[in-house]
Amino acid sequence: MNYAKHILFAVTCVALAGCGDDASVDSTDAGTTDGTVEVPPIELTPDLCDDTSQMEDVLEALQNGESGGMFGGANIEQIQRMLAAPTEGPFYMVNLIKYREWAVYADGRETDLTGREANALYAPIEYLQAIGARVVFNTEVHNQIDGDDIVWDDFSVVEYPCPLAFFAMISHPDFQERAVHKEAGVEKTIAMVTSLLPIPAPTDPDQSEAAFPPTVDDPAFDLIHVMDFYEIAQYAPDATEPERTGEEAWQMYQEAGQGISSELGHYPTAVLEVQGVFVGDERTFDSIMIVHMSSMAGFQALLDNPDRQAASYHRLAALEHNYSMITFPTISQIPYADGDPGDTPPPVTADGTGTLCMTDGDCPGNGVEKCLNPDGTGGFCTREGCGAGQCQSPYLCCHDCSEVVVPMLPFEGSACFPEAMTSQLTGDPVSCTCD
Repeated sequence: MNYAKHILFAVTCVALAGCGDDASVDSTDAGTTDGTVEVPPIELTPDLCDDTSQMEDVLEALQNGESGGMFGGANIEQIQRMLAAPTEGPFYMVNLIKYREWAVYADGRETDLTGREANALYAPIEYLQAIGARVVFNTEVHNQIDGDDIVWDDFSVVEYPCPLAFFAMISHPDFQERAVHKEAGVEKTIAMVTSLLPIPAPTDPDQSEAAFPPTVDDPAFDLIHVMDFYEIAQYAPDATEPERTGEEAWQMYQEAGQGISSELGHYPTAVLEVQGVFVGDERTFDSIMIVHMSSMAGFQALLDNPDRQAASYHRLAALEHNYSMITFPTISQIPYADGDPGDTPPPVTADGTGTLCMTDGDCPGNGVEKCLNPDGTGGFCTREGCGAGQCQSPYLCCHDCSEVVVPMLPFEGSACFPEAMTSQLTGDPVSCTCD
């Protein structure tokens, strides 16, 4: 088989939701005269990255697929980069999504689903779980404060073990059948392949010591920057700055504000280096930064700082394209360099607590019947209404939470949580007791 030719053709067809009848490819390499090959579905397993020989089967499956879960223009150069190291990983796929107001299905079916509701039917958590992938960050966009050409609705990050596993997943016919809902619901999307840069874990993760700590009325949030740097920084004509790259200009801006941000108690959630845009438009992007801000009061104090304001011209000179978004993530499990409680999926106990789920119906029962899944992208099963000592190790029962926040919690009364996650519930303002 002509390896490069077939993968580029096949993935382009998948990314564009199928190739038309006029698409052509030399079928002799595929082993048939009519261009079709009967290829059984590839078994999706967590050890796909250990066996490069399965790439041939992935290529055949991709070529014979009828539809795909991505659209809007596949980046052939990025596909080539991924194929150059098909078993290296993990990598992190960053997704920006803008929904249609109402879903539009390619087959013309009548529907009263909104775009977001249609995309929720797509949610491929079982396929991600099968290959050892997982959603590590997911959020709706609360307020987009920079970049107005597209106002995004959702932002997510998915950790994949390697490109081979990713291509195997999108080639699976059951996944492709599910993906019609994403095509119906999503108006625009940009998907970027990124690598996670090492950063230290925060010393004050709940920001209780911050200058403006989070409160019920002014909670902490994550500020996301999606950035494309100018090749050469674009300063004003009368500026006395020497020539430097856009990235160098951004670093100068960061250096001016980094100490101030740290003093206020803000810290980075993740820094992601963009390898390339997988699906999107003609633009490129360079870096994604997620910063955990202690509160809007703390953010405003950063904006008002005179040293930061004085350095803002470096930021303007650095960025060719940029989206900045205020978010309140429902999933935030991107690992830090030196370890983080969210760097592995919840453990599954003998009674089924921790089982990955989409709805309550996915849970095993016998008391473990609640799916903690507030955003519809995947959660874990827990025992709701537990008492002290009723959760199997390493889970604790969290109960007697602050009455102020009880209406906002995704469980009623009490529930079992992994011990590593309980610090998020025991601190102010939630103030649960976990034992």
